[in-house]
Amino acid sequence: MKNLLDLTVAIAVGCHCYPSRPPFHPPEAYPELPYDCSPLDPDNGVYPLVRESLRLLSLDAARFGTHQWNPLGEIISAGQRVLIKPNFVLHHNAGMGPLEAVVTHPSILRPIVDYVLLALHGQGEIVIGDAPQMNCDLDVLFRATGMDKLAEFLQGTCRRVGVKFSTTDFRLEQTHYWAGLVWKRKPLSERNERSIAVDVGKSSFMEEIDTSRLYGADYDRRQTIRAHQAHRHEYWIASDVTEADVVISVPKLKVHSKVGTTLNLKNMVGINTDKNHLAHYRVGPTSKGGDEFNDPLWDDIVERWFSDVLLGRAWSVGKYPVAAWHGFRKLLRKLIPRQQLSFTFGNWFGNDTAWRMALDLNRILMTVDHQGRLRDCCQRKYFSVVDGVIGGQGDGPLHPDPYHSGVVLAGSNPLAVDWVATRLMGLDPTHIPLYVNAMRQMREWAPHFEVGLIDVQSNVPACCDVLKSEESIFRFSTAPGWRGKVECYPVNAQPGAPASDPILQ
Repeated sequence: MKNLLDLTVAIAVGCHCYPSRPPFHPPEAYPELPYDCSPLDPDNGVYPLVRESLRLLSLDAARFGTHQWNPLGEIISAGQRVLIKPNFVLHHNAGMGPLEAVVTHPSILRPIVDYVLLALHGQGEIVIGDAPQMNCDLDVLFRATGMDKLAEFLQGTCRRVGVKFSTTDFRLEQTHYWAGLVWKRKPLSERNERSIAVDVGKSSFMEEIDTSRLYGADYDRRQTIRAHQAHRHEYWIASDVTEADVVISVPKLKVHSKVGTTLNLKNMVGINTDKNHLAHYRVGPTSKGGDEFNDPLWDDIVERWFSDVLLGRAWSVGKYPVAAWHGFRKLLRKLIPRQQLSFTFGNWFGNDTAWRMALDLNRILMTVDHQGRLRDCCQRKYFSVVDGVIGGQGDGPLHPDPYHSGVVLAGSNPLAVDWVATRLMGLDPTHIPLYVNAMRQMREWAPHFEVGLIDVQSNVPACCDVLKSEESIFRFSTAPGWRGKVECYPVNAQPGAPASDPILQ
């Protein structure tokens, strides 16, 4: 696919906060806008930041500043189906930080939709869709961020110009948690209603490991194992993905406890509708062929047994004794503090499973046709806009602290954008298995892909040299299980603060 060969990555630097008034109108009437955007919002610094990222990529450069500028016209044609895939992982920050550090903010989506509308010329379809975490309440998330009002505005606007618009929850099931356990389940749709089973087969990265130890997203491991055995590696993919002609990924600039950082490649976990087909880790310590623990203690072993026996085989009744165990375990840790740090549930740098699942889903995204069959070549065009206005650092992806980085990244190659974004965060992608192994996969579609060929363009000179300079522009604090393993800045340096402020350079 031609646009994967474009290794230009834009870093637009500007505002450090999101606008508060949906539907997030632009601050000025740009000449290319496809409809009247009044009343203008002078406090919206995000819209011009996204616009600047498109300009930096030299998209339709000759017509920039005129009413004919159509930056996404090189990627999107009239009448096509466009899927916009944000990161709507959870409706709250599970830690003490703000929700803005967890999810893609809808003010990033607004200008993207506007420029997609320009490219569609009154024909086609736009879907904003995701499969967030099982216990995410999308209605609560939409109300908290203003996505509900934005969706209502876009619905009417798209209808008036002749383009179909919808927001979609890809999940088959939503759950409610209590005492750290799945307590209630709510079906959202039938599996065959809007999902397609896709078998990655021997091209799966799961082929290289023992799949008998896989753990998915729910308690019954047997379902996950059945999906990944005998050279069969099955995922259930939203039909909105397979039917799309163009996919625009809009991830969060954020660290991740299982894969290091969660950007474009990890964002594609949200195209799968059945969460228990997603292998997150292999049970047990590395000494026994697992990657769940680095150094388990006795209560970690008991927790694993309870999960497999009481929850995996009899969840409806087993959740009660396990809830009591969780209460006892919490009290025990208060009375007898741990003297040893143990990373559990695959939340550490030794996780050798989650990155494989993520790359399988990227293969599906790129090469599955409209009927759900894998092909040898790319089947749809791809574009990325990364929301880094407020990033997520520390205990990500669900408990992050905010990092006011004030950037938006954009590009046509997901690995190139992720590589630049990770380095911008102050982390080394060559020490992160997701990105090292993605090189193998990317060269199937872009044979001459090399990091040295990535061309970084920015409105701030310091950012243009992010792949060449030894100095870190930002110092994102990594997830606990990754600390001291991937930082580019000295391990004794203070994370959580910029090494230098590129805005002042």
